[in-house]
Amino acid sequence: MTGYTRHDLPCDIVVHGGNFSGQPAAFAYLLGACDALDLTHVEVIRDRPAARLSARFDAPTTEEIAIAAAEWNTIILILPAAYAGLDCPLADHAEAPLLGIWRGSVPHMVADRSAP
Repeated sequence: MTGYTRHDLPCDIVVHGGNFSGQPAAFAYLLGACDALDLTHVEVIRDRPAARLSARFDAPTTEEIAIAAAEWNTIILILPAAYAGLDCPLADHAEAPLLGIWRGSVPHMVADRSAP
Protein backbone atom coordinates (compact mmCIF):
# COMPACT_ATOMS: atom_id res chain seq x y z
CA MET A 1 0.00 0.00 0.00
CA THR A 2 1.27 3.47 -0.85
CA GLY A 3 0.30 6.61 0.99
CA TYR A 4 1.74 10.07 0.93
CA THR A 5 3.21 12.36 3.54
CA ARG A 6 3.24 16.11 3.04
CA HIS A 7 6.52 17.93 3.60
CA ASP A 8 6.50 21.73 3.45
CA LEU A 9 9.73 22.82 1.78
CA PRO A 10 11.08 26.29 2.53
CA CYS A 11 11.48 28.62 -0.43
CA ASP A 12 11.62 32.28 -1.42
CA ILE A 13 8.35 33.51 -2.94
CA VAL A 14 8.24 36.61 -5.13
CA VAL A 15 5.26 38.86 -4.37
CA HIS A 16 3.78 41.49 -6.69
CA GLY A 17 0.73 43.68 -6.20
CA GLY A 18 -1.67 45.25 -8.65
CA ASN A 19 -5.17 46.52 -9.33
CA PHE A 20 -6.92 44.08 -11.64
CA SER A 21 -10.61 43.54 -12.37
CA GLY A 22 -10.26 39.85 -11.50
CA GLN A 23 -8.00 36.82 -11.66
CA PRO A 24 -8.34 36.42 -15.44
CA ALA A 25 -7.15 40.01 -15.95
CA ALA A 26 -4.14 39.42 -13.71
CA PHE A 27 -3.21 36.22 -15.55
CA ALA A 28 -3.66 37.99 -18.90
CA TYR A 29 -1.28 40.70 -17.70
CA LEU A 30 1.27 38.07 -16.66
CA LEU A 31 1.03 36.32 -20.04
CA GLY A 32 1.80 39.57 -21.83
CA ALA A 33 4.43 40.85 -19.40
CA CYS A 34 6.50 37.70 -19.01
CA ASP A 35 5.98 34.70 -21.24
CA ALA A 36 8.82 32.89 -19.42
CA LEU A 37 6.57 32.23 -16.38
CA ASP A 38 4.84 28.89 -15.93
CA LEU A 39 1.48 30.17 -14.72
CA THR A 40 0.62 26.84 -13.11
CA HIS A 41 3.01 27.92 -10.35
CA VAL A 42 1.57 31.41 -9.89
CA GLU A 43 -1.19 32.29 -7.42
CA VAL A 44 -3.42 35.33 -7.86
CA ILE A 45 -5.15 36.33 -4.64
CA ARG A 46 -8.12 38.69 -4.61
CA ASP A 47 -10.38 37.75 -1.71
CA ARG A 48 -9.49 36.88 1.90
CA PRO A 49 -5.75 37.44 1.39
CA ALA A 50 -4.82 36.51 4.96
CA ALA A 51 -6.42 33.07 4.63
CA ARG A 52 -4.74 32.42 1.27
CA LEU A 53 -1.36 33.80 2.35
CA SER A 54 -1.33 31.70 5.52
CA ALA A 55 -1.18 28.57 3.35
CA ARG A 56 2.32 29.64 2.26
CA PHE A 57 3.64 31.89 5.06
CA ASP A 58 3.76 32.03 8.85
CA ALA A 59 1.51 34.53 10.67
CA PRO A 60 4.00 37.42 11.01
CA THR A 61 4.99 37.16 7.35
CA THR A 62 1.35 36.94 6.27
CA GLU A 63 0.65 40.17 8.12
CA GLU A 64 3.74 41.85 6.67
CA ILE A 65 2.71 40.96 3.10
CA ALA A 66 -0.88 42.07 3.70
CA ILE A 67 0.39 45.45 4.92
CA ALA A 68 2.73 45.81 1.91
CA ALA A 69 -0.14 44.99 -0.45
CA ALA A 70 -2.79 47.11 1.28
CA GLU A 71 -3.12 49.62 -1.56
CA TRP A 72 -3.64 46.90 -4.18
CA ASN A 73 -6.71 44.73 -4.77
CA THR A 74 -4.63 41.81 -6.08
CA ILE A 75 -1.61 39.95 -4.70
CA ILE A 76 0.45 37.80 -7.05
CA LEU A 77 2.61 35.00 -5.62
CA ILE A 78 5.25 33.64 -7.97
CA LEU A 79 6.51 30.31 -6.68
CA PRO A 80 10.05 29.13 -7.53
CA ALA A 81 8.80 26.45 -9.94
CA ALA A 82 7.28 29.18 -12.14
CA TYR A 83 10.65 30.07 -13.67
CA ALA A 84 14.00 28.57 -14.53
CA GLY A 85 17.07 29.88 -12.83
CA LEU A 86 17.50 31.77 -9.60
CA ASP A 87 15.86 35.11 -10.38
CA CYS A 88 12.22 35.71 -11.22
CA PRO A 89 11.98 37.09 -14.78
CA LEU A 90 8.92 39.28 -14.06
CA ALA A 91 10.15 42.86 -13.86
CA ASP A 92 9.00 45.47 -11.38
CA HIS A 93 6.38 47.51 -13.25
CA ALA A 94 3.88 50.22 -12.32
CA GLU A 95 0.97 47.93 -13.24
CA ALA A 96 2.26 45.08 -11.03
CA PRO A 97 4.98 46.41 -8.72
CA LEU A 98 7.33 44.07 -6.91
CA LEU A 99 6.39 44.14 -3.24
CA GLY A 100 9.24 41.91 -2.13
CA ILE A 101 10.52 38.40 -1.70
CA TRP A 102 9.46 36.52 1.42
CA ARG A 103 10.44 33.16 2.87
CA GLY A 104 7.53 30.77 2.67
CA SER A 105 6.95 27.15 1.80
CA VAL A 106 5.61 24.88 -0.90
CA PRO A 107 4.16 21.43 -0.27
CA HIS A 108 6.00 18.34 -1.47
CA MET A 109 4.30 14.97 -1.30
CA VAL A 110 6.53 11.96 -0.59
CA ALA A 111 5.32 8.41 -1.15
CA ASP A 112 5.30 6.17 1.91
CA ARG A 113 5.94 2.59 1.03
CA SER A 114 4.93 -0.07 3.50
CA ALA A 115 5.41 -3.79 3.12
CA PRO A 116 2.29 -5.81 2.32
